[in-house]
Amino acid sequence: MGSSDDPVIEIAGLHTYFDTAEGVVKSVRGIDLRIDRAETLAIVGESGSGKSVTALSILRLVPAPQGRIAAGRIVFEGRDLVALPEDEMRRIRGNGIAMIFQEPMTALNPVIRIGEQIAEVIRLHRGLPPREALAEVESLLRKVGISDPGRRLFQYPHELSGGMRQRVMIAMALSCGPKLVVADEPTTALDVTIQAQILALMQSLKDDFGAAILLITHDLGVVAETAERVAVMYAGQIVEHADVDALFGNPLHPYTAGLMATIPDLERPVGDRMLPAIPGAVPSLARLPAGCAFQDRCPRVHEPCRAGEPPLVRKDGGHEVRCWLHV
Repeated sequence: MGSSDDPVIEIAGLHTYFDTAEGVVKSVRGIDLRIDRAETLAIVGESGSGKSVTALSILRLVPAPQGRIAAGRIVFEGRDLVALPEDEMRRIRGNGIAMIFQEPMTALNPVIRIGEQIAEVIRLHRGLPPREALAEVESLLRKVGISDPGRRLFQYPHELSGGMRQRVMIAMALSCGPKLVVADEPTTALDVTIQAQILALMQSLKDDFGAAILLITHDLGVVAETAERVAVMYAGQIVEHADVDALFGNPLHPYTAGLMATIPDLERPVGDRMLPAIPGAVPSLARLPAGCAFQDRCPRVHEPCRAGEPPLVRKDGGHEVRCWLHV
């Protein structure tokens, strides 16, 4: 899928595993994805589905030695990131690929002023002298909607609100003009009003800078507002992949349909607004069942689901689904 023959990044057969006391946890199991220029692709799913591990794999930040990329290719601008030496990978992080983390307070250094933190990235990747780097930081803070940026340069992270800290993270991500921005649950810790502002900011900056965005989220409302395409992950695999309109208009996988059913509908009578829940939980990725990983939670399970794992098949319009109901 996608509109360009020259994607920013293409992932093929990616497997990422973790060695634990429980056994080998197969967090990502053979995913294939591509993201085109100036496109937003969203990955959605419950906690434990493999979304964030996919993001960490792209940046080669999977914690070693417990974690490892066991197989696959991640081709960014013609280079396979999996095979790159670590010093070359460091040059790509923040420069070619940037990341916006879920909680800025864990990503920002609490004892260094925000201006210096962003300026350090600019000096490292762009070679600007300190005075010019700081002037560039002030300009970036203004672009991401931070008031009085000349004063904010000299403040510490704890002196800013949650929304402002997330704007600082976006400014840092954009400081070197990356081709791809990986946003891992960028609005989860924010209230609804600030969420809307941050999403609008990300969209406008994507339009201005031309960067592609990989949006990791569990919030289908965020997906509907921001993404062109969406991949639904479950138990380390992509179980559905389609344009946003196609996915919301006709979800093919029972898991996707279950996620859709949890979206609040304010047009329903007040007494009929009890949200359904998908029963059970994501299975242990160290002890996956034979057959479909969703079988024990699926309302439409039948015999083939327990016999073998379904392939990812392509339907009309490029809509992809991994389910025996559609094979």
